[in-house]
Amino acid sequence: MPDDNSKKVLIIEDDVDYRDSLSIFLSGHGLEVTIAEDGAQAMEKLLFYLPKLVILDLMLPKVKGQDVLKRIREYPDKNIAGTPVVVLSNLSDPEEMQEVQKLVVDAYLVKSENNFEEILKVVREKLFKGATPPNYEIVDFSK
Repeated sequence: MPDDNSKKVLIIEDDVDYRDSLSIFLSGHGLEVTIAEDGAQAMEKLLFYLPKLVILDLMLPKVKGQDVLKRIREYPDKNIAGTPVVVLSNLSDPEEMQEVQKLVVDAYLVKSENNFEEILKVVREKLFKGATPPNYEIVDFSK
């Protein structure tokens, strides 16, 4: 069974409603989530939080997502540089997607084409790499 550190996810997303909804959804499925609301906060949160996976939007204020990804991949600490990154963006232009893939991403998901269940599936696949992830259920005690 994976340890608690294996469930740490950093969401880098500027759309408050989308970010908060995704964060609540992933947290409700047993993942430990923290957020960065722009590219400038991203590296600070990454270095402080040391997530096992990053979900990265490309269209960010202050520092573009592509630049955040470059910073991650070029970081001197190999553990940080090797952090799995799932790009989650509305950019679906094939040329843009190819450019981002060159920077080494573990998955590229288009927001409008993937619901939260599909995102969770990819996140679990990348986090647990074939191991059986813990199965968490949300229990409604109000009934």
